[in-house]
Amino acid sequence: MPNDWSYLVELQKNKSGTLAKILKNNAPKYIKEEVRRLIKEGKIKNIQELIQKAVSENKSLIKVLEEYGIKNKERKFGKGSIRCMICGSHDRVIRRYNILHMRKML
Repeated sequence: MPNDWSYLVELQKNKSGTLAKILKNNAPKYIKEEVRRLIKEGKIKNIQELIQKAVSENKSLIKVLEEYGIKNKERKFGKGSIRCMICGSHDRVIRRYNILHMRKML
């Protein structure tokens, strides 16, 4: 099961209390810093305002953050940059013999 913070956000889409906990505890550092910057600039009052907007408009929290100019970074290097095409996990992905590319051709 993926433990990426964006996966957790999608899983708890309509639960405002859980979304606030995920944003405070599981979000990457750059996301937290950008939210703090928005609060300092006065664009939002607090984190709860972001959560309420996401729940009331029935959008993902990630899409609401993108509206404010905060984008989720894609990994370019390392273990988190490649996923299994079948189950979506990051561990034990076989790249030897181009198995991943063979799956796309089928």
